[in-house]
Amino acid sequence: MAALAQDRTISGRVTSADDNQPIPGASVVVRGSTRGTTTDANGNFRIQATRGQALRISFIGTTTQDVTIGNADVINVALKQEANALNEVVVTALGIEREKRQLGYAVTEVAGQDLANSQRDNFLNAIQGRVAGVQVGTSSGMPGSSSSVIIRGINSLSGNNQPLYVVDGMPISNNTISSNNFASSRAASGQSTENRTVDFSNRAQDINPNDIETITILKGPEAAALYGVEAANGAIVITTKKGRSGQGRISYTNSFTWQQTGPLPKTQRVYGQGNNGVSNNTNFNAFGPRIPENDTLYNNAENFLRTGTGQRHNLSFDGGTDRYTYRLSAGYTSSEGVIPTTDYKRLNITLGGTAKLTDKLSLESTIQYINTDNRKVSKGANSFLIGMLSWPVTDDMSDYLNPDGSRRRATVGNTEVENPYFDINKNLLRDRGNRVVTNVGGNYTVADWLTLSARVGLDAFSTQYLIKYHPESNRSGGVIGGALDQATDNNRTLTAQYFATLKRTFGKLDASLLVGQAIYDYRYEVLATRGEKFLDPNFTSINNTDPLTQKSLSTLRQRRLIGAFANATLDYDNTVTLTLTGRNDWSSTFPIQNRSFFYPSASLSFVFTELLPDGGLRKALSYGKLRFSAAQVGKEAPEYATTQAYENQTTTGGGFSYGFTAPNPVLRPEKVTSVEVGTELKFFNGRFGIDAAYYRTTSVAQIIRDLRISYGTGFVLKTINGGKLWNNGIELSLTAEPIRQPNFGWNTTINFTKTDSRLEQLAPGLTEFYNSDSNVYSNIRNGSRLGGPLTTLTGNSYLRNAKGDILISPLSGLPLTETVWNVVADRNPDFVIGFLNSFRYRDLSLNFLFDIRKGGDVYNATESYLYRTGLSTKTLDRETPRVFTGVLKDGLENSDTPTRNSIQVVPYYNNNFYTSLADETFIERDINWVRLKEVTVRYNLPTSVLGRSRIFKSASVFFTGNDLFLLTNYTGGDPGVNAVNTATGGSGGFGIDFGNLPLPRVFNAGINIGL
Repeated sequence: MAALAQDRTISGRVTSADDNQPIPGASVVVRGSTRGTTTDANGNFRIQATRGQALRISFIGTTTQDVTIGNADVINVALKQEANALNEVVVTALGIEREKRQLGYAVTEVAGQDLANSQRDNFLNAIQGRVAGVQVGTSSGMPGSSSSVIIRGINSLSGNNQPLYVVDGMPISNNTISSNNFASSRAASGQSTENRTVDFSNRAQDINPNDIETITILKGPEAAALYGVEAANGAIVITTKKGRSGQGRISYTNSFTWQQTGPLPKTQRVYGQGNNGVSNNTNFNAFGPRIPENDTLYNNAENFLRTGTGQRHNLSFDGGTDRYTYRLSAGYTSSEGVIPTTDYKRLNITLGGTAKLTDKLSLESTIQYINTDNRKVSKGANSFLIGMLSWPVTDDMSDYLNPDGSRRRATVGNTEVENPYFDINKNLLRDRGNRVVTNVGGNYTVADWLTLSARVGLDAFSTQYLIKYHPESNRSGGVIGGALDQATDNNRTLTAQYFATLKRTFGKLDASLLVGQAIYDYRYEVLATRGEKFLDPNFTSINNTDPLTQKSLSTLRQRRLIGAFANATLDYDNTVTLTLTGRNDWSSTFPIQNRSFFYPSASLSFVFTELLPDGGLRKALSYGKLRFSAAQVGKEAPEYATTQAYENQTTTGGGFSYGFTAPNPVLRPEKVTSVEVGTELKFFNGRFGIDAAYYRTTSVAQIIRDLRISYGTGFVLKTINGGKLWNNGIELSLTAEPIRQPNFGWNTTINFTKTDSRLEQLAPGLTEFYNSDSNVYSNIRNGSRLGGPLTTLTGNSYLRNAKGDILISPLSGLPLTETVWNVVADRNPDFVIGFLNSFRYRDLSLNFLFDIRKGGDVYNATESYLYRTGLSTKTLDRETPRVFTGVLKDGLENSDTPTRNSIQVVPYYNNNFYTSLADETFIERDINWVRLKEVTVRYNLPTSVLGRSRIFKSASVFFTGNDLFLLTNYTGGDPGVNAVNTATGGSGGFGIDFGNLPLPRVFNAGINIGL
């Protein structure tokens, strides 16, 4: 009984000795036991302990204190700031922790909790606006849509521009399956799956944000040089949670979600089907007569879309001692989109931990299992959105079946736009996946100056894809009697790295040397089948197709990369740090003579405030650093580009012949060289900070994939070294803490990004590189011209005279267009800003993030389609006589007295007025936006309330909104969506809007509980 009486509750508060502000998240542990806790938002804690035991109180950047328990039940502790507290520790390449003051290049760290609090299905979308120099784009507003991350602009014309993803020190796959892996890419019927009409998830979104401790953004090759060719576009280094020492803790988080459709294009409801003012129901053109006033008009779009719903649940258990830690978590996400039948489901189970087996040997490991299930609908041409906008307002779109169950048509033509109800209920676009990501790492301290480290990792996933078009679908009906595409991809990424670290001190000089090797082995296999002519129109199986139409396509991509690397660091008196790295890679994607290539990097960090005397300027300028870096890194070629491949032939006699793609036996690595200068300044003990950088990246020997070549060679495509480009930019991050009071605080961050680029060289005879995937509607595409930016669009434009006047046909009074493609737009914005604010009042907090963009052009292809079919509200002036502004092409167009056009056209009787416009008409220029990207209100229940229950250690309720409003001068839906998916290389399809669902407004409400 006496022993029990000594075990009592100790409470207290942990504050900063500098300003008496509370320190949330400080660790409080009873020494010699597994019992521990952390302080709440007000710095308060409660813990069970016995007289004579000692409490160890610690927090990053402060001096740890041990306090022996006496008679007092309340212990308040003030932690002092360490001398080097401003020198944050960040995780860099190879999972190595380094003090940020030593780094000569830009690195930004994002807390995993901030990503989890955003309540997004894809955590990558939560990065937008939080990091200068990083742009995140999503392909559409459907659940499970792919997202692309571009760090410091475009560095490749046709290849991958996305960063390397690293989890706990080992690379993982961020693959998005490409349409050319489906058997339909070889379909004789001409029906094919394309990156611009279907969208599958990028694999990085498999990660549960609640399992993430931190994310470190390595912004360029100088920051990620030790990872080699994979990190030429930077790296996103993810560190997962592995538990904390102390008594076991159970945490549960949930949120319930509802979402509403974002801004949709408006259509006119005055004129009906027809052409030139005459009623005609053979197509969906709305150039007919006025709709009679007594006709019933339907709100087809409003009736079709729904309120999306969703839920998330996360449960974790963690704890440990000073010798080991553990964490087991499970997460479930379910999201139903605003389009009926669309949904995204994900199950994550993660186990991680650390163990200090001896004073010399330590281990850490994680294993993740992920299961996903995603249903979408097609986008772009013939998508649900085009069908929804095109459907006659006099017809009830929901009545899509005849009494006998066959498809009801709204026209008498052979083909018509897909009825969205028929599309979602009879067609199918789905993928289901299973994935395991695991790695094991260890460190062995041979001596005080020598440590050996090794880590192995495995990323294995298998995903089943299914694309079904009903026999009566417009995509297959009447031609091929239905079509079924299915594919299974199997990915295995096996990685291993090992290195030795030597550290010595010579007076004020600290020296370290890291030497190691990495082996990456990749295997990606896709087995695809396709069948046509369904036997039963409503049965989904390849066995339900005509055996004579069935065909298969097997794709195997294997490559191996071996790298040897070294990193030397010299640090003098915590003031000047010089880092030199070198890496040599051997890549299997190049011919033997070019497989080995070396690239170096160097960086210098100068913390000049270490030389300033105390007082004076030092009172205001707490920390100041200049940084300089230069690096070079190689880029790999696609697999099998160096040798010819045989394909089977169906011609008489069969056999094999060369495929379309020519070999390149002299292909060599692409080289990317980058330089950066920057500074970091912190004023008034960190209350105000500036992080500024200028960078310039040059890429030579560009590896251009699938370049069209002369048919006289016997081939159609070839991968070559044939280009030079550069991009540069300015990054500025301003942080401030304007208010720091015990009960009220305000933190704010402004991230500014400005980029530019130029294509300086192409292969002989070429003046433009374009991406055909981006040619989603009419004649506008992603095309880069010599001497111009990498973000331009080329397309159909007006024919003009020498003075720039539009030329008009003297016969019709309509404008004339060019027969060649010209540069018509530049999608690159003038600048982008992320504006983040955090307010705290007692236990209540408010956080919000604005995403701001100035400039950049957008091709409104959806408006182009609506305008050319008479559905746009801009065609309501059709009964007014119109005269195109321009000069007649009558031989005098380039004289001093050209003939001004005066030919009147009444569009109501001549809808060529709307269809003859050049595509450049629908380029909307200098598009700006202010988007409320995220807002969260959270209330933490006070410890005084929780203490009464003796069950809950923490509890909070919250509301989070995503993309709640968009202020923009864009007249279409959402200017931020992408016309293609992330499988498309180069600069992709951002700035092209066609048949795409805008980002929805999302509302979340939930609770967090800690036991």
